Amino acid sequence: MLKIVRFLKFIKRIKEKKDFPHIVNYDITSQCNLNCEHCYWRKTQNSKEELSDEEWENIFLGHKERGATAVYLTGGEPALRPNVIIIANRIFNEIGIISNGTIKIPEYIPRRIFISIDGPKEIHNKIRRAEVFDKILDNIQDDKRVILTPTLSTTNYKYIDELIDITRKSNVEGITFSTYTSHRETADPLLLEGDKLAWTVNKLEKVWRKYKEIVLLTPRIINLFKRKEHYKRCFFREENFISFDAKMNIKKPCTLGTGVNCKTCGCIVPIISYAVGRVDIRAWFLLERFFPEKYCAW
Repeated sequence: MLKIVRFLKFIKRIKEKKDFPHIVNYDITSQCNLNCEHCYWRKTQNSKEELSDEEWENIFLGHKERGATAVYLTGGEPALRPNVIIIANRIFNEIGIISNGTIKIPEYIPRRIFISIDGPKEIHNKIRRAEVFDKILDNIQDDKRVILTPTLSTTNYKYIDELIDITRKSNVEGITFSTYTSHRETADPLLLEGDKLAWTVNKLEKVWRKYKEIVLLTPRIINLFKRKEHYKRCFFREENFISFDAKMNIKKPCTLGTGVNCKTCGCIVPIISYAVGRVDIRAWFLLERFFPEKYCAW
């Protein structure tokens, strides 16, 4: 019953008309300590400038006053700006931190943390172009704030079973998946298409059925990786969401930045949002797993 009440409050909140979006994504830094092969941010980064801690605090306070209630902290690598994370934690009710996991988020930050692990050690280090796998596992061990968020491409789509095993051994909250989204209109060697995409979708359905307690997907969401119908009514294009880069320029059409090929979208965020908007009850309960009441105050 309490989850249904939260759902009704959530719907009311996102449908309220204000002069500023309810959900905001901030690239709080223009720096990153890795250079990953599939990174959308490096494809669209156009400046190394960024705001001071005081400037971010003023922006956060102003946006909250205007109506922002939920924020995502990204980069670059947001853990490179710990003071900004602390400021956001003090100001906002709901926060998601999207990190590569190489720098541990302090335990006194009681927020959901999404960590990118893209395969077993050899594969992950290959994608990340650095020997960081062991350090990340040390940082996330037994941390229930953490949900693993691999992006499946032609490099790592065959390692879904290994990713499930990493999730279980790490004793984190769970794992969800995205598929690689291209910034090309022509052939992209990392993009899952045809038989490879069909194999991936079938595999995700199998692991979801076997490990529902930790695989944070639903059948409809898995199917959207293949059908891509969500991009035509993308949550990011609506009035309730806005994304800013590290200099507070608005990112268009979404967090993935200029030049993204929306027809290839495999990002879990708009997919879940689309499913919730289609009154997929399973998707709502999944969203509730992502942001339980202890991590937010709405």
